[in-house]
Amino acid sequence: MVESIRTKTGVPGLDDILFGGIPQNNLVVVSGDPGSGKTGLVLEFLYNGVVKYNEPGVYISLEESAEEIISFAELFGWDVKTLINKKLLSIITVELYDFDKLKNTIEDEVSRLKAKRLVIDPGVVFRLYFDRELDARKRILSLGRMLKRIDCTAIITNEISLESSSSLFGLEEYVADGVILLYHTKLEDRFIRSVGILKMRGTKISEKLHPVRITDTGIKILAKQELFEEVK
Repeated sequence: MVESIRTKTGVPGLDDILFGGIPQNNLVVVSGDPGSGKTGLVLEFLYNGVVKYNEPGVYISLEESAEEIISFAELFGWDVKTLINKKLLSIITVELYDFDKLKNTIEDEVSRLKAKRLVIDPGVVFRLYFDRELDARKRILSLGRMLKRIDCTAIITNEISLESSSSLFGLEEYVADGVILLYHTKLEDRFIRSVGILKMRGTKISEKLHPVRITDTGIKILAKQELFEEVK
């Protein structure tokens, strides 16, 4: 198999369990429980893209304001405001009442920054703006196909719970190249965070669950440890 060009996430341990990073221009869904670290992971992916790999990025928020996201980044010491001022990073809040506007905004921002990385967070909001599931499925799958055409490595977040797993209308199954699962589960008297790679086109992947740490400087994945080895 021809070796894929990689987009390195720069997240400690994540590139190790992806055997070098996300294959360039893949569309990836990051699904996880509340509190599992989804927003931190995708924001670190964008921040590292600029400061480590000279790859501009676009963050499309469907829920929080740019100010809230900037404040969240500052908790980890990430100076995203300077990157925004230098036009290396863009954070935009888009209301989903006009789905075509969302698609146009993405294309315009990616083009304006010549971005190589894109995040849409949280994708679960898609479910709130369609009355008919068939309409939602058609529009979201068309969004997924558009994302694969714009020469970006793209990540969409999705929220799952211990009680149920909610698909983004088939995006994960039919369009996405990769699915990363983040868990935040109770084990005996404490909560354990972990990560697993469900699939990733164009690369080998670890088939194990690995422990996740949220530190003062960001997300850290213990790539050399398996989850249940770590928690014994």
